[in-house]
Amino acid sequence: MSLQDRVEYAVRKCEKLGASEAEAYAQKQRVVEIVLERGEIQSERTKIHEGISVRLVKDKKLGFAYTSTLSEKEIEKACEAAFALARASAPNPDWISLPKTAETPTSPEGIFDPRIAELQGTDVLNLAIQAAEAVKEKDRRAAIDDGKFTAATGETAIANTHGINCVEKATVFSCYLVCIAKEMGKASSMVFEYEITRSLGKLSPTQLGEKAAEKAVASLNPKSVPSFTGKVLLDTDPAAAVLAYTITNSVNAENVQRKRSLWAEKIGEEVASPVLNVVDDGLLPFGVYSSAFDDEGVPRRKTEILTKGVLKGFLHNSFTANKANTASTGNAYRQDYTALPTVLSSNMIIQPGDKTLEQMISEIDKGIIVRRFSGNVRPESGEFSGIAKQASFIENGEVKHALKETMISGNVFEALKNIVAIGSETRATLYRAYVPPTLLDNIKIVSKH
Repeated sequence: MSLQDRVEYAVRKCEKLGASEAEAYAQKQRVVEIVLERGEIQSERTKIHEGISVRLVKDKKLGFAYTSTLSEKEIEKACEAAFALARASAPNPDWISLPKTAETPTSPEGIFDPRIAELQGTDVLNLAIQAAEAVKEKDRRAAIDDGKFTAATGETAIANTHGINCVEKATVFSCYLVCIAKEMGKASSMVFEYEITRSLGKLSPTQLGEKAAEKAVASLNPKSVPSFTGKVLLDTDPAAAVLAYTITNSVNAENVQRKRSLWAEKIGEEVASPVLNVVDDGLLPFGVYSSAFDDEGVPRRKTEILTKGVLKGFLHNSFTANKANTASTGNAYRQDYTALPTVLSSNMIIQPGDKTLEQMISEIDKGIIVRRFSGNVRPESGEFSGIAKQASFIENGEVKHALKETMISGNVFEALKNIVAIGSETRATLYRAYVPPTLLDNIKIVSKH
């Protein structure tokens, strides 16, 4: 039986049991990974994950069960368990329906790379070695503390009683290095550098290693500066952690409907600087989080979030969309087959500006650049505070020196209104967002003396 056969089989079984509606979601994944510790190869392993879950409804009562064994017998047991749970559950008065049949679009370009699917442990090991060698060659003061290189190939199949029936294969390669630099008995702060891509051809282990070494060495010999309120240039990753993370949470329809979003009643209002344009694009070619359909089988699409700072819409799965009497935006998300669908962005894209990072730095009279952020961001209120890591002081358009024990704090919703400039270089981040460097004003900068 194929994965698609198994989800169809599960739906038929649920119908025979007497379910009003039923859905089956199945996954198969092959993961090849190399783990580095203290700069040495510690392990090489290939793992296979597979499983199927069943979500069924009986008289507005939900039952959910899953199994990691894809045999007919175990699938039947999962269906029976879900049905028993539904019968014992309280009805959900907000329940309307599972998603209905829709034409599934063709898979976006570039989400399956046969070269990634064919990688063996030795191939992934060679890529890790290239990155490790690049660190050493770039600067002998830099060394790898740990890292991981992972090639994943996955297949997803979804079917339900309303005619949804789809299957898709995808690949992704992800890797990271944690680096530290030492000079004259003093160590830099830890540098976390990573890449995530759909295409092996777009991966450069050498570039990854060089960037990690550069950032580690750049944070040697840090100095303090007097505290001030002013300009902060967030590189791609901290911009994702602070700005994109808050935007994603604020337009999540679950949060909107539970009154956990300050933007709940602000469709059509200007909530950010007019330079800010944001879309969620689940069909982005080569997009790290692209797919033909979401985790309920609803076709992905492109959704406007912010246009010239004006809030345009929210992200929905089928439940939140039905509750709001609107259409799903194709943003149902499951961490894996063991979880019920929630709402999450696909590829949240902050549209780039027209200035390089170097140009943005050259226009700062006094401020700092932050390459990594470690702290708290509260998307419900927008309050954020934390340590600015791999941070440097900028004066008269030049990076002067690394910063020691510096904290930044402010409110994200205010910061979104105080965007000075957006960079031209966008990259995929671990926050399901493509984010360029972003220059903010009026941020509190506190440096210990």
